[in-house]
Amino acid sequence: METNIKKVLQKLSSFSVLLIFTFSLLSYGQKNVNAKTSEKNSVEERQITAMITKKTTPEELQKIKKQMKDEGLGFEYSGVIYNDNSEIISITIGYKDKNNNSGKYSVSSKKPINDIIIVSEGSRISIKSAGSSNQAFISQQNGRKVSDDTEKPYKDRRKALKERSDKMEMEMEEHMKAMKERQAEMEKRMQKRSDSIRTLNHPRVKSATSFNPISQSITKNTTDSELLKLQNSYDMENISFYYKNLERNDKNEITHISITIDNQNGSVSSSSFGNGKEAIKDIAVAVDKQHTIMKSAE
Repeated sequence: METNIKKVLQKLSSFSVLLIFTFSLLSYGQKNVNAKTSEKNSVEERQITAMITKKTTPEELQKIKKQMKDEGLGFEYSGVIYNDNSEIISITIGYKDKNNNSGKYSVSSKKPINDIIIVSEGSRISIKSAGSSNQAFISQQNGRKVSDDTEKPYKDRRKALKERSDKMEMEMEEHMKAMKERQAEMEKRMQKRSDSIRTLNHPRVKSATSFNPISQSITKNTTDSELLKLQNSYDMENISFYYKNLERNDKNEITHISITIDNQNGSVSSSSFGNGKEAIKDIAVAVDKQHTIMKSAE
């Protein structure tokens, strides 16, 4: 009887030890799962948002790049182009998250870009544009770079847009040229008729060596409208005055201009003034039926 009681006590003791061990193991496993879940939630809840606007400077782009790098995310940019107002009109962005998902975002237009929003959320990164006025191309692939085949539709689209823009610009230039030719021809006929009437009413002999020029001056501050008025004033005298390659600095001062003058009597002069960086010196222009003179003040 005593032996049986001992056996029962031994069995109860072994069962108690086994029960305590099982409870401890389950408790440890639950704590480990809770710790991992907490760590995962902490990663997912961490979110960083950066924005690239049309006014973002190169220095600010570098800060965004460093910020993403510190988060362990890939972020590169290239092809950044600014217009005369220091506004971004073209940029290409490449990005890669911690799950090895990579993508590329490109936008190029004659207009400033829309805001580009970059969101880093845990191990993921995403990019979107706040607007739809500019052409944009976004592609994303898992674990590898964007292939040439993926970029090809974007390149074709840009090429087609450029060809269409160039064609429209060429047609506009041809239209303007034809209008100027018709206007010049009409003014030439009117001037010829006016000269004939003047000769009949006031006959006179003009010396071949006389020089009675129409003098004008172009300064660094001459505006586009003033140049147009100057062009029209010469047109009234049947003199062709044409300018191109007009460049200005931030102060709206002329830094470069190319001028061609044709007195329609065999005298043609073409000159370029300025280096495109510094404001031009005053340009003196004098022309009559026999001579055309252009001179930059020292």
